[in-house]
Amino acid sequence: MTMQGLYLHIPFCEHKCIYCDFYSVEQTHGIKKFVDSLIAEITLTAGSVDITNKFTTIFLGGGTPSLLTPVQLQKIIDTLHRHFPIAPDAEVTIETNPGTVDVEKLRAYKNIGINRLSLGVQSFSPKDLEFLTRIHSVEEAEKCYDDARKSGFDNINLDLIFSLPTHTKTGWVHNIEKVINLAPDHVSAYSLTYEKGTPLYTMLKNKQVVPLQDDLDAEFFGLTMDMLEHAGFEQYEISNYAQPGKKCLHNRIYWEYHEYFGFGPSAHSFYKGKRYWNVNDLVKYYKQIKAGLLPKAGEEVLSDQQKVEEEIFLGLRTSGIDLKKMKNIYNLDILKNKAAEISSFTERGFIVVENGCLRLTKQGKAFADMIATELI
Repeated sequence: MTMQGLYLHIPFCEHKCIYCDFYSVEQTHGIKKFVDSLIAEITLTAGSVDITNKFTTIFLGGGTPSLLTPVQLQKIIDTLHRHFPIAPDAEVTIETNPGTVDVEKLRAYKNIGINRLSLGVQSFSPKDLEFLTRIHSVEEAEKCYDDARKSGFDNINLDLIFSLPTHTKTGWVHNIEKVINLAPDHVSAYSLTYEKGTPLYTMLKNKQVVPLQDDLDAEFFGLTMDMLEHAGFEQYEISNYAQPGKKCLHNRIYWEYHEYFGFGPSAHSFYKGKRYWNVNDLVKYYKQIKAGLLPKAGEEVLSDQQKVEEEIFLGLRTSGIDLKKMKNIYNLDILKNKAAEISSFTERGFIVVENGCLRLTKQGKAFADMIATELI
């Protein structure tokens, strides 16, 4: 199946959380200027590429895209449809923060063709939300989800973060039970990471926070897998779980090396074997767009070694490494070249090799990054 995606990065936030390393600005003014510039970038890009296949996904991320009005979003989506061939049944997702939408706004989203919501809940614990410096409450998160269902959305993702320094097993189980009771269509559950350049990383260096030990992190991960699987979710990627028929198509485009175009500051694109990315500064972004230039910051053509590394890493995180593909395309026999490592991981019950595929077991998923490093 040939898929192509369109990503739009909306950088505006009312407040930047301590753990976030995505490009964003803490302001809500200037959105009109940004929308006009984004539309100009879409138009410029369309004039520089030759597209034949239809696009199957659109994803509005950020930042907080739900700070835009439905009218502004309509202008953006209409521009995409004017310049790119988009499938009539395309998956159209918007990231939404609780407290930024109501039933009326959500119904307007539906009317302009948005058919999937990703709600940045992160936790149903007031203590967790306070630590993460989220500005919504548990009640607002619950209301946002309820409003989304009332508005007719039948494809909703909930984002969650586990392994906070203050987390207990009981507290995390409560979070997952709450999610299961709400019955979303998709769950993205990530372990808290301490990314350089974030306030959380500074807190770590200043010893203001102490990360959970690896064995506890693995226990939280295992609880997440077990409870969501029991509730009918399929873990189709290390951090992503879906009910039948609700896998995120846009995610698959990234994981399976399909082409995509990104618009907005810091957005990435992958087209004809080349990966390129935009400037991650709003002022520079405006300046280049005003000059009639695409706001590129850099580009690269992936080497075979880079492709191999990404195939291994992404394969382990999803359905497994296609051994025949690795041999035919990259002339790489992983079973032969990494025989000792594979034997060790197999004995420990971390991986299996079957039907021409090397994949992680449920136990091995907790060690995905380590296993990928050893195989690379």
